[in-house]
Amino acid sequence: LLFEYKLATSYTEDKAITSLGYQPYMICNYAPDKTGIQRAQMVNEAFQNTSGVDVSHFFFEGISELNNAERSCGVIRTFNDTIPKVYASNPDAETWMKTNPIHPSMKMVDSTVTTIQARMDGDTDLGMISIDQNENGYIRRSTIEFSNVLCPGVRSFNGTQIVSGKEISQAAQDFVVEDGGKTVRDASYYYDKVNNGGNNDYTERMKLWSDAVTFVVNLTDPVDGRNPCLDIVVGKIFTFEVSPFIGQGGTGVLEVYSSVSEEEGYAIAEAYNMTEDDVDQCIWYTLYAIALNPMVCSVEPKARPQTLCPDLTSDLSQCPPPSPAPSQPSSGRVVKVSLMNKVVVSMAIAVFSFRVLN
Repeated sequence: LLFEYKLATSYTEDKAITSLGYQPYMICNYAPDKTGIQRAQMVNEAFQNTSGVDVSHFFFEGISELNNAERSCGVIRTFNDTIPKVYASNPDAETWMKTNPIHPSMKMVDSTVTTIQARMDGDTDLGMISIDQNENGYIRRSTIEFSNVLCPGVRSFNGTQIVSGKEISQAAQDFVVEDGGKTVRDASYYYDKVNNGGNNDYTERMKLWSDAVTFVVNLTDPVDGRNPCLDIVVGKIFTFEVSPFIGQGGTGVLEVYSSVSEEEGYAIAEAYNMTEDDVDQCIWYTLYAIALNPMVCSVEPKARPQTLCPDLTSDLSQCPPPSPAPSQPSSGRVVKVSLMNKVVVSMAIAVFSFRVLN
């Protein structure tokens, strides 16, 4: 909690929707003999009755994660030093209210890293890799995507401002590439733990994220500031967009995906002297930066179909379907499909899990 508290209080002048002054927390009410609705009301009253805290300082949508006889839990997004103020103004809250910052690894559902690593390694089962199929001249194969949940208050920022999907997607992309990756580095507890902790009491998973951040930051040219991961892979190969909101018939998810095929993506990266291993590190960094973004509350990998031309390019206008021909069995060729194919960031509270990966 201390790291997130210092982080939040260092960004009090930043009121953007991706401001690190706003941090997501899991908040649980343990008051006995209460319903979930009653416990949610207790939380709201504690925040609303605290001097110096107004409606723009916290975003709480009620009990959404866990509700049983012992406790009721939900996600809350607060600004600056709001939580310490609430405890100070409500001394009894310490007996029934518990809060915990939602670290990036807590946002990733179980097996997120295992699935992506398997995908990079070409594992056809864990990596959710399908067999190429020839359908009317097109190539059909699965890719990988991430499904995630936007935190409370992102779309109705400050209680009244309705934020457009375009603003959210642009803000999400800006956060990933900002200051050559230094914003992500400075906001990373894992990077701080590995590099500034003074001992080796960190996990392999912490080192994975720290190494990815270090790699990408070090790619930045000290003279012109160019960075092939951030400028090319994140800035040009990936697309950031928000699907229509639920009220408009969509899912309201933030999608981050490759606009080209794996083969095209690696070819573009290679033109900027990036190897496949470099691209994989860039993908790890991007995933971590998205999970670190205070707008995001969960990340989950899923399989997603992709249609390509016979030459494995993605512009289908360049390969109209051929004339019908006698059907032939698929070649059944198995291919390695990495995260370069499609990285999608979307949000679905129903699948949120705050289990720490191990």
